[in-house]
Amino acid sequence: MKRMLAVIALCILCFLLTACDPSPFRYDRDDLLNTVVGIELIGYDNPQQRRFTSWVPDHYARLRSFELSNMTILETLGEEQFDEFLTQLSDVYFLYRYYAFDSPRGICIRLLYSNGDFEVITCDYENNSFAGYAGRYNSAGDVADFAGTFEGLSGFTRLVHNYFETQV
Repeated sequence: MKRMLAVIALCILCFLLTACDPSPFRYDRDDLLNTVVGIELIGYDNPQQRRFTSWVPDHYARLRSFELSNMTILETLGEEQFDEFLTQLSDVYFLYRYYAFDSPRGICIRLLYSNGDFEVITCDYENNSFAGYAGRYNSAGDVADFAGTFEGLSGFTRLVHNYFETQV
């Protein structure tokens, strides 16, 4: 009887430790090709960035607006490279709704959409961590959606190194 209870407790513990992982997702290449009108590498000065202590619960209400005055455009990708860049971006896995930070900071990729919205994607490359921020803002800089964060640091660094002169 004690062994049976121990096995049940172990099974429950294993379930709890693995069942809460965020699901992976990828951006849809065709959707990106139809809606993205600009791709930029930006620097975003954000000393007030806060790290969440855990990715659960839902921290959406605590995400901060994007201050356009804190952004510096470092490089702009030519339209002839959009297809290749967006294809590579759509091959990268993200952790859906994985809350690591309340806002982006540092070197970021910014996707500009035809409706005026923009997406900002970054990693905590300074600390060699995949934790970062991938979120969508409306034209005023208010949070429109939150995607999550890269599944691995290499996804971000490959995009930056393959398409921009600025390196991280």
